[in-house]
Amino acid sequence: MKKRPLIFVLLLVLLVTAIAGSAGAEEQAVVYTLTVLHNNDGESQVVNAGSGIEDFGGAARFKTVVDNLRGAVTPSATEGVVMLSSGDNFLAGPEFNASLMNGVPFYDTIAMELIGYDAVSFGNHDFDFGPDVLADFLDGYTTVPQYVAANMDFTGEARLQAYVTNADIVPSTVLLVGGVKIGVIGIETPNLPFISSPRNVVVSDDLVNIVQAEVDDLETAGVNKIILAGHLQNIENDKELVAELEGVDIVIAGGGDELLANEGDLLIPGDEEEVFGEYPQIVQDKAGNDVPIVTTSGEYRYVGRLVVGFNAAGEIEEIDAGSGPVRVATGTCNENLPCDDAVTPDATVQAQVVDPVEAALADMASNIVGQSEVDLDGLRSSVRAVESNEGN
Repeated sequence: MKKRPLIFVLLLVLLVTAIAGSAGAEEQAVVYTLTVLHNNDGESQVVNAGSGIEDFGGAARFKTVVDNLRGAVTPSATEGVVMLSSGDNFLAGPEFNASLMNGVPFYDTIAMELIGYDAVSFGNHDFDFGPDVLADFLDGYTTVPQYVAANMDFTGEARLQAYVTNADIVPSTVLLVGGVKIGVIGIETPNLPFISSPRNVVVSDDLVNIVQAEVDDLETAGVNKIILAGHLQNIENDKELVAELEGVDIVIAGGGDELLANEGDLLIPGDEEEVFGEYPQIVQDKAGNDVPIVTTSGEYRYVGRLVVGFNAAGEIEEIDAGSGPVRVATGTCNENLPCDDAVTPDATVQAQVVDPVEAALADMASNIVGQSEVDLDGLRSSVRAVESNEGN
């Protein structure tokens, strides 16, 4: 047989390598784009963002922003959108008192159902009034969204256990978005018994093994796009957890109220000094894969928007530069601060939630029951650690 010149052999090897590399590149191309809309710590702030910034926030405007962002995506085999909450869906205060006075359905429940969540995790504040009020909150839904709680045992609370039996509360769920499977796992802070009132609800602190088992089960079921919606009180706890896991692609953190934003993002006035860091935060998991972690500052002020591109293996290949917090604003805001991103409040949420809560707040404000001659210490750092003059 005639021998080939060495140069020919080298060229042939280079050609084969290039073809193989090209094939590999094609295999790693983005085949599915997922938009994750999210918030956390809504905490009954359904009317607006508060004194001095009334033209921002509020559940009715939030609903419009969500609808606009969701409407920009047409679920298909190549793209999809989900809406998630990572807990603290209501909170003690004048607004929630309006719900308690009105009865089931609570205004917060109505708002969440109209906003249209695909999956929801619990937060510590959801247990502040005990399991019965949480059950009342859930009873108000016409159709209960999937509540995800992998490290919680509800067998000691019959009303909540009924939701487990009906598969409304599950450790994890699979959302079908345009026929594509998206897995969502939920976890609660193990500190729940110390900072809230779960009564007979048991919370496990074995987060690594519990979450990893759920991930493994989802992957066995053919799900290769997995989101963890946690309420671990601050984003640093989520980072530590991710470093011990494999297979979680995205984390929605809750409980810390950190504002993540990038240069050029429109923020609510005064929030410029409150930015915790870039959106998203990137942490490596146990296998060395980059995992984006996102969260919002809560109270219906922002809709988080994370857009990621998955390859055929279910791995994130790219994160869209347009990802970040979307400010909830309306009107002209004020003469010196026109809001180019202003939206019209959703009429249904406005009529069924915002208007009656505003009326209840006005009624409560006119009923003076007493005056304090000293400042009351309700700081989070105080009431969660020591006695204060607000009580035990």
